Amino acid sequence: MIQIVRDGGRLAAVDIFPVYSQDGELYVATQAFRLYEGYPAEAGEDFEEHLERYLESVELEGEANPGFLGELHFNGTTIYEWKYKGGSLSEAEVLQIVDLLQDKEQIFLSGNDPDTALSFTYDRFHERKYIQLVADEGRYLVFINGSFSAEIEMMEEDWELTSGDIDDSYLLTEILTRIRTSP
Repeated sequence: MIQIVRDGGRLAAVDIFPVYSQDGELYVATQAFRLYEGYPAEAGEDFEEHLERYLESVELEGEANPGFLGELHFNGTTIYEWKYKGGSLSEAEVLQIVDLLQDKEQIFLSGNDPDTALSFTYDRFHERKYIQLVADEGRYLVFINGSFSAEIEMMEEDWELTSGDIDDSYLLTEILTRIRTSP
């Protein structure tokens, strides 16, 4: 959920959900996002009742959801070419969402098996990478798309990148988080 500044200067909450297509048993991120009204923290309303209505509406996809604001579609190989399909948001509001997605968009997918926590798919700006972390005598070897990319070792108090390069800080943070929580 993000906060956007609505026309007139007030804040509004917007939930952004990537649209996936099914390819066999895998769900693949498309270049589209569904936008919904977020859960506003309204004073004076019964919290439990409001939350229950919100959760019921989240189960409804697309235009069936009463809070549906539209879809944002990106074209081409970059995320910068976009088109908004809907009438609930102004261009200025959509631009705020586009800016956020350009700066922050990332998707991490893992298998259902808990043993695969060290193998995952990373999708940022619709550039998909397959990450494999291999434990090897007190260190982890990082393979991206099947090629060796880096080595991470336990230093004095934490895991650190000791050789190779992972130039995406979001990906490095996700890798370190998974290493820290692995058994």
